[in-house]
Amino acid sequence: MDLIKWRGSYETGIRSMDTQHQKLIELINKLYKVLREQEPSSSIEGVLLEMTTYADEHLQIEEGLLTTNGYPDLANHIAIHQTYRDRLTALTEESARKSATAAQDTYAFLRQWWMEHIVTEDKKYGEFLKSKGVE
Repeated sequence: MDLIKWRGSYETGIRSMDTQHQKLIELINKLYKVLREQEPSSSIEGVLLEMTTYADEHLQIEEGLLTTNGYPDLANHIAIHQTYRDRLTALTEESARKSATAAQDTYAFLRQWWMEHIVTEDKKYGEFLKSKGVE
């Protein structure tokens, strides 16, 4: 059973971004499952790597879309993404040192950050991009 379920209230109205956000939520749920089932650290590290890689690709695509369309709050949005990247790097380094709580801390961060980011920051660009004809 998934901990986080996709809801219509999470939608930005931009199909490609909503699809990617759904995938991010799937990965957060996947991380929750491996932590809950106390799978080996190699399984946890695999999911974290998958999440990190996919999230980075998503952020690059999103930033490109916003840049191309002249999003007025672009600099702030990119700064928020950089804060995410910096925090995730710190958590990954903590995990590499085999901190007992690192995986749980990372999961908590990812869950909170992505849910807040999607429903606050990303919803803002949805209306803007739709006004530019982006679907």
